[in-house]
Amino acid sequence: METEALDRPADLAVWPALAGSAARAISTHYASLREALSAAARVLADPSKQPWIVTEDGEMLAPVTIRAYLN
Repeated sequence: METEALDRPADLAVWPALAGSAARAISTHYASLREALSAAARVLADPSKQPWIVTEDGEMLAPVTIRAYLN
């Protein structure tokens, strides 16, 4: 991913880790991917939640990918 992509908008969707039949994501729009990654780091601290990020370019970042960016 390009460094400038970190300054573009992104959406963070938070899903329950154990999805039931009525599982729903809570989605939040961020002004930058940096902000979305920061919020996702807080979500990862809760094992009952799974963050997914969709970048402005349409790239989907799974929880394992988010963890790799944060490390």
